[in-house]
Amino acid sequence: MKPLTNSRQWLLSASVLAGVLIASLASGCATLTKPDWPWLTGSSDSTDDLAENDTSSVISTESPYDKDLGWDQLKGDTIKRRFKKMVGRGPNESVARDALTAGDELFVQEKYKEALSRYRKVIDRWPDSAIEEDAMWQVGECLFFTDQYPKAEDQYDALVKKYPNTRYLDRIAQRQFVIAQYWLAMDAKQHLPLLVPNLLDRSRPLFDTRGRALKAYEHVRLNDPRGPLADDSLMAEANAHFLDRQWLDADYFYSLLRTEHPDSEFLLPAHLFALQAKLQAYQGPGYEGGMLDEAEILADQILVQFPDQLSDEEEQRVMRTRAEIAAQQATRHWKRAEFYAKGKHYTSARIYYALIARDYPKTMMAQRARDQLEQLAGLEDVSDNPLPALTAFLNPDSLKEAELDAMAEADAMIASQDASGENQPLR
Repeated sequence: MKPLTNSRQWLLSASVLAGVLIASLASGCATLTKPDWPWLTGSSDSTDDLAENDTSSVISTESPYDKDLGWDQLKGDTIKRRFKKMVGRGPNESVARDALTAGDELFVQEKYKEALSRYRKVIDRWPDSAIEEDAMWQVGECLFFTDQYPKAEDQYDALVKKYPNTRYLDRIAQRQFVIAQYWLAMDAKQHLPLLVPNLLDRSRPLFDTRGRALKAYEHVRLNDPRGPLADDSLMAEANAHFLDRQWLDADYFYSLLRTEHPDSEFLLPAHLFALQAKLQAYQGPGYEGGMLDEAEILADQILVQFPDQLSDEEEQRVMRTRAEIAAQQATRHWKRAEFYAKGKHYTSARIYYALIARDYPKTMMAQRARDQLEQLAGLEDVSDNPLPALTAFLNPDSLKEAELDAMAEADAMIASQDASGENQPLR
């Protein structure tokens, strides 16, 4: 008899295995039993509805069965949870409730340091529960009343991140708002440079007290965007930038308040301060004029939207600001008209002089613009193109390209000639 080859041996083994499986299936399905669910108290072969037999006695947020598979077993949280369970410090609701009661008793007695350890025990022994939410709030309160404001603010923010709809949301916003006010006042009284650490006062952050205060205001409005302090935090943040002469940031937050809180009590002040911030952010006729255009629109909007709320002094101030904006706009047109006139592009120069005379007739430059229009009347432009007909035939878009190039060159030239020293470019 010839020895079996490897392939024939494999086929024989497969045939034997298949025969065993067929025999087991032919004997019936009694060996294929339904697994028992951990929360069912009935027999394993019960066919009742799952909801009718649901009598769970699990007292922790963890499953009684280990579901950490693969690489999850090497995670730090998994190892920590297993170690705590092994030493008898696993989740236990009764222990957590006793610790919460003891912490509340100590808190009422103003023994905040002792209460702090009890509340942290609650968080450790019964996570992801309503009593953990209460304990996290009380931890923040203990830190707040022991003047550890940086840790308290972090704790409040951690509570909102874990429980976004927490019932303590209003009180958290109040705490964070007060902390931000305190930090700004401390920074104004005793400012520390950004990289100089605070090593003595635990009531203020280690670095950048002002920056942490602004971040606390941001937490107030982001955590509770429709809360009673959302517009207050926006106004306080905008005012902080305004007082620090950060005009673009101040204008951004004033604009945010006007957009997101149209019914705010700070609506009129936000308009007035934003108008001043836009004017201060404008860099002069040699630079981009979008901010000046926005200021012109905002000034007109204030006069139309708040006719009954403006005092006489405020109305006069807005009118003077409106006149100043018109003068600045006329100066921008005058600079461009002069540039084109020097280059003998008289058509472009006449356009800008006419804009001054038409749009800003009450400015001092209006009459000067009319005089310049009379002097340039009838003058033809000097062309830089020696063969205009050939250029128009070979490149029909050349005139449009030349106009765009001239405008860009004009902006650069005016900026280089602006040596007044009053307006510096943005850094």
